[in-house]
Amino acid sequence: MCRCFFLLLAGVISVSAFSSCAKPVTTESADITRHNVFLQDMGNGICHQFPTGLMWQIKKSKKMIATLVEAADYVDKLQLAGFDDWRLPTRDECRMLAELLLMKKGDCPIKITKGHWASDNKKPTPGFWDDYPLCGGPEFRWVKTTEGFVRAVRP
Repeated sequence: MCRCFFLLLAGVISVSAFSSCAKPVTTESADITRHNVFLQDMGNGICHQFPTGLMWQIKKSKKMIATLVEAADYVDKLQLAGFDDWRLPTRDECRMLAELLLMKKGDCPIKITKGHWASDNKKPTPGFWDDYPLCGGPEFRWVKTTEGFVRAVRP
């Protein structure tokens, strides 16, 4: 009886593990593959994200920034590749960048480090998208930090 219970329990655990692996890849990852989204190094300190038109600063700020005022000041003063309309990226834009770099979509030399400033509907905060492997592909979660680098984006 006891042996049957353990076999049944092992079977339930196996079925639940396999069914969780059967979930489809996130919509964003599927969109990246389906719509041929990629990053191209423009050779002037920026990477162009196609087809969205976003332009990413390749080199992040030289130091970690602890306040929103400092982060906003950095992007306001940034002049790169003839552009001066840089801004903080949204969390979703940062996630898309992380996915593209993880999937090696393009020749962009950006290196992702932990802790970047990002804006959302509320107050901009430093943090990063942590990726961890699951059966259907990587999953991402936003992890807040107390300070971060700035990697500007435009438009």
